[in-house]
Amino acid sequence: MKRSLAFILVAAATFFTVACKKSSGPSAGYGASSLFPLTNGDTWYYIDSSFSDTGGAPEAYLDTMVATKATYTDASGTIYLGMNNPNGWFGGSYIAVDPNNSAVYEVDSPSFHPYIMFAMVNSDGPIARPSYDNSNPACPITYNQIGYASPVQIKGFNCYENAETITDCNNTVLEQTNYFVSPGVGVVRIEDYYTDTTGGAKKFYEDFSQTLTDTAFVR
Repeated sequence: MKRSLAFILVAAATFFTVACKKSSGPSAGYGASSLFPLTNGDTWYYIDSSFSDTGGAPEAYLDTMVATKATYTDASGTIYLGMNNPNGWFGGSYIAVDPNNSAVYEVDSPSFHPYIMFAMVNSDGPIARPSYDNSNPACPITYNQIGYASPVQIKGFNCYENAETITDCNNTVLEQTNYFVSPGVGVVRIEDYYTDTTGGAKKFYEDFSQTLTDTAFVR
């Protein structure tokens, strides 16, 4: 599921503020403790739900994501592994894990810049400095990424949460994405929310979710 252009622009800016901490190689993506297992053939099974801003029952469907042997190498020499997830959030994406196993990096396709998808933190707070999209100078957009140190239980998995927000100059949250990652498992749940700014009162609603049901890992 692709992000908005505004998200891509500001996320790329955030990535480059911390890229100097990352060295090349996907080795942290292998093994039972990896934040995001990255062995060719690793498989995640999800239930995805798409919602409408008008309410009503969500459209739910089964979804499968498989780590492939396709790779992408960024300018720093970091190797990303391709993810086959045509109906889900990671369709066409490439993933890498920081060598110290503290962060997950993603690139939506070779046409875009890599960025931090998820990072572990020692205390609740920002993962990096806010970044900005000034394409509309009259109302710049602010990007923030917050990490939470305390684990939460999601579907029986011990998960850590990151929240990404895109906010306009009126402090309206245009989009918020919550990632729940369990070490040794990967992404357990994603929640994506939008604000409907058309018509009358603004409405913050859930647009999409992707929830893990099972895994099949190559060890």
